[in-house]
Amino acid sequence: MRILTIVFLLTCLFGCSNGQTKKLDIQRNNSVLSVVSAIDLKFPLRLNETNLHDKNSTIQLNDGIISKIEETIKEYATEIEFYDSTQTYKDIYINTIRLYDSLQTIFVVLLKHYPTGVVNSKVLFYDNVEKEFSDKTFDFNLWALYNFEDGEFIPTNLKTNFKITTPEIELVDYDQDGVNDFKFVRLWHNGTFNAIHTKILTIRNNQLETLHFDELPIGYE
Repeated sequence: MRILTIVFLLTCLFGCSNGQTKKLDIQRNNSVLSVVSAIDLKFPLRLNETNLHDKNSTIQLNDGIISKIEETIKEYATEIEFYDSTQTYKDIYINTIRLYDSLQTIFVVLLKHYPTGVVNSKVLFYDNVEKEFSDKTFDFNLWALYNFEDGEFIPTNLKTNFKITTPEIELVDYDQDGVNDFKFVRLWHNGTFNAIHTKILTIRNNQLETLHFDELPIGYE
């Protein structure tokens, strides 16, 4: 009887250990990237002119900013129901671009959907004076403008055929108050309808506000 009890206990211990190992493997596979850096660029931003491999433009970020970017990656993973334990966050994270202005710095967290690979991004707004992020994140969908292939942003056929050359992000003083606002331009496409979406955002009291939105339908000439 004593021998059977010992065998039973060893079996339980082995089973628990094996289960914990599998759980740790899943958590490890889904852990956020151990090192997050950024590409330091200037306004205006055109992704097709961006070199993500330029080491001279790569900057290291402080722990607070890295934590915010990691949190953003996790949130995106949840949104797209990224629950495949055989994959890692590297399968949805591309890179981060930093665009600095005197009062605000924006961080463009570049993402790709899994498994389709379509390009998306989330924009974080950082107050240079208060050293804090705005409460809201701006979803900036880029899949109709770009594909991401071999580490580069390649213009889609839609962007090429419609001859879209405007920057994706640039600075403007929309309300002429002497403070820069942020202009975002993207292509909206649903299969039958195409339009240029222009949105101008500003930050007031750490809150993200829309100053202007415009939808310009476009078609083939």
